[in-house]
Amino acid sequence: MSMLRFVPYVGRTVRRAPVRSLLTILGTALALALFAFVRTLEGGVASFDAAARKPVVVVFQQSRFCPLTSELPLRYRDAIQRLDGVEAVLPTTVFVNQCRSNLDLVVLHGVDPTTLDRVHDVAVREGDLEGWRKDASSALVGRRLAERRSLSVGQSVQLAGMPVTVKGIVDGGGPGFDNVAFVHERALAEQREMVGLTTEFFVRLKPGADGPRLAEQIDALFAADQAATETKTMQAFVQGAVSEVAEIVRFARVLGYLAVVVVVLVLSNTIFISAQTRAQELGTLETIGLTKERLALLVVAEGVLLAVLGGVLGTGAVVAFFTAVPTTLGVEGFGIDFVAGPGVMWAGLVASCVVGVVASAFPAIELALRPVASLVRPS
Repeated sequence: MSMLRFVPYVGRTVRRAPVRSLLTILGTALALALFAFVRTLEGGVASFDAAARKPVVVVFQQSRFCPLTSELPLRYRDAIQRLDGVEAVLPTTVFVNQCRSNLDLVVLHGVDPTTLDRVHDVAVREGDLEGWRKDASSALVGRRLAERRSLSVGQSVQLAGMPVTVKGIVDGGGPGFDNVAFVHERALAEQREMVGLTTEFFVRLKPGADGPRLAEQIDALFAADQAATETKTMQAFVQGAVSEVAEIVRFARVLGYLAVVVVVLVLSNTIFISAQTRAQELGTLETIGLTKERLALLVVAEGVLLAVLGGVLGTGAVVAFFTAVPTTLGVEGFGIDFVAGPGVMWAGLVASCVVGVVASAFPAIELALRPVASLVRPS
């Protein structure tokens, strides 16, 4: 007898106690929504870390924590450029609307327009790169910032208090620079009254160059100069900036797994009660020829159906939210994008199936071990 014939039976079993089933589905949805939310946070931090793995070192002023507080002389550029292993140096004047953690991050990078694409892996999606290079009052806007602010090419806007015309929408090569608007270094320096100074230097390394060793050379070079520097690889630099967020995400992961454990127990209790209330019915099915194994599979199928319905509802809600509301967490001038893509949806569905199987295991085993007489004539 094919088990597929019992699919409608499983559906009717779930509908037989609508209130109990609905509450179970909603509880499962909430737990798996938390699981999907945590997976989204983890994915954002992981993508940010992966995007920072570039052959670039960052030269920052020593003992400063926010881009707004770092001031380095522009003349450092020539000295850095002469070091072995350096391919290109990009002085970058940074203005950020706020250094604290926030969900409305706007970052301006004032850069040398002739050197930008030699250091950063920017790709123009819309607009004109050459037009931006010739127009000192224009900006190249990262795709994520453009998405959050609904910006388009040709639009005149104010970004962090600076009036600019959007000349292009660019892919900055990852979360770190997809939330940045690139403007001309001179224009931003004049607005910030930092002519002759810059916030930091992004140094592109030649193939095979030793990043940590070059960082030590740069810091030694300016140790007794106007402003001492602290140089790190791009990955180390961003990890230091977002370390507290990464710790919070790790803690949230524990909460997500605890929620899954709780919903396994709740769902297991629901399936057990359902099997108990249908004891005579299940006993009759066994009497007419259904094996213990197939009875157990019916119980497992009920649990999986409830879990999957809850998982689709909870995970779908998280995916829908992050799709409708592009969310970026700004930390010290860096943006961590939270995108609930297909990977999160699949993880939620797999977790739903696992929850359903695990939650149904005990009721199914208990049913399989009970003699048929006790099912037909319950005590």
